[in-house]
Amino acid sequence: MPQHPYYPRYLELENFQVNQLSTPQLFMVAGGILCPVAIGAFYAASRKKRDGALYFVWFIICGLLHCGFESYWLANHSHIASRSDLLGELWKEYAHGDSRYLNSDPLLIALETITVVIYLGPLCFVSAWMWWHNSPRHLFYQLLVSVGHLYSCSLYFILDIPTGFKHCDPHPYYFWLYFVAFNAPWVVIPCGLIYRNSYHILRSLDSSVLHHAPSIKND
Repeated sequence: MPQHPYYPRYLELENFQVNQLSTPQLFMVAGGILCPVAIGAFYAASRKKRDGALYFVWFIICGLLHCGFESYWLANHSHIASRSDLLGELWKEYAHGDSRYLNSDPLLIALETITVVIYLGPLCFVSAWMWWHNSPRHLFYQLLVSVGHLYSCSLYFILDIPTGFKHCDPHPYYFWLYFVAFNAPWVVIPCGLIYRNSYHILRSLDSSVLHHAPSIKND
């Protein structure tokens, strides 16, 4: 029998190290890092006294997760199972919901490369920056990132369906909390942002067309 708690049970993890921190301790550390950032970002954004403060917080948190937590995985994916530092143990805890993160799954490497290096991570900060400076371009960048989030997270879910979610611990706690709930915000919130920003962009385009219509006709 393998000397690890992950599924499928035949999964081989070289030099696997058991976590030294308990699940509550890991949750407290993660919350202790993310909550002050979220509260600080919301406080700063709310002083701008305009709509979108919560979206500003969302993109700051996403940028930190993509460029920090996920970039760590991308740099260490081949030996995550043997890591004993804080981020390594957080990944091993999350792997109860998806053990693909412990064996260098090619799909995840591709998705995380796009997320961290090429696309989503940096653009999250650009989106937050544009909103902070009250640039109307923030609508476009938020829309662009949200489409990327929705697409990548949908792939993440859908491509595991044919396997029967065999990489997840069958206990409902791990499936519904770790695999579903921890990832659901990257489906739900982008859907809301895509609708909201598409509406504002299209309305702006319609207004622009109506504004210039007489001059075009006269020409």
